Amino acid sequence: MLIVVAAMVLAPFFSGEAREREYFLAGPQTKKFAVILGGAAADESYGAQFRQWTRQLHEILVRDYGYPPEHISLLSGHGDDPAAPHITGSCRLETVVDVMAQLRQKVRPGDQISVFFVGHGTSDDQEAKFVMVGPDISGGRFAEILAGFSDQDIAVVNTTAASQPFCAALAAPGRVIVCATRSAAERYDTVFARYLLQALESRNADRDKNQRVSLFEIFLYVREKVKAWYSEQDRLPSEHPTLDDSGDGHPVTDPDPIRGEGRLAQIAEIDTLTAFLPDAFAGGADAEVLRQLTARVRGLERSVILLRNQKAEMSRKDYRDQLETLLIDLARSTRRLDVLLAELRSEDR
Repeated sequence: MLIVVAAMVLAPFFSGEAREREYFLAGPQTKKFAVILGGAAADESYGAQFRQWTRQLHEILVRDYGYPPEHISLLSGHGDDPAAPHITGSCRLETVVDVMAQLRQKVRPGDQISVFFVGHGTSDDQEAKFVMVGPDISGGRFAEILAGFSDQDIAVVNTTAASQPFCAALAAPGRVIVCATRSAAERYDTVFARYLLQALESRNADRDKNQRVSLFEIFLYVREKVKAWYSEQDRLPSEHPTLDDSGDGHPVTDPDPIRGEGRLAQIAEIDTLTAFLPDAFAGGADAEVLRQLTARVRGLERSVILLRNQKAEMSRKDYRDQLETLLIDLARSTRRLDVLLAELRSEDR
């Protein structure tokens, strides 16, 4: 019944080629990867800040969100950060290309890749770029790199100034793009990265209190924090976070899932399945049962979210019947998961 309901929910959401697969599924074997790009800095004060932010992001993803260190590629400045023993290399164009090519060999269909840009951004009348050691990379060039990941779910968070055209170039069906600015004219250094880390730390952005953080929740959290910061500083805002998950290349500052903006971002979660499992249950048959049941619960929650966004497009009876089916299944699956966890924790004492 779950598969049938999910298919009915998603059918009107995507069209054409995009209907061939569903995005951001929480399968038991789904793996998540992250690429953190810490760009070149205008001076050492910026460089130190960028290195700190990228190190902290790496630490949070491993500690709180269940990412194995080998699933994170951290490229930072010249690649010589002594405080980051896990650094992959320098943030150069050739290194980015090589790392993404290596990642392409690791991932499987349905895996999720999140890419974070931390540093300076520039733009002119032609295009926007992310500042790196050596030649900078444009949104168009990075879009070419991402084209090799058509079977994976892609999330991009660009925290830099003047990044809107860069982000617009990355838009495609099935991708979630979060950007620090709404235009190329917003050229001043941003505070976005600071609040991105705050959103992830201790799951501060978790609005629905389900112990997980989605890209939509991150966007809403950062947008409000950025707005409050400029108000407190009594400054005219020079950055306005935007989001695009419709694939049209037009990021918006006020996405509304009811209108179709933000639906993918709501189900694009940063957390891995293993982040849910206590360390003591990391291996063996019990862990596999937990993974399967956790994936089922998340899949049902995902379908509920998508169904609620489709309410206005459905008959009242169809909506009620499908929602009831999902909620009953979700309640039963959640109960089984809670009982199993309680039993395992009791045995572990």
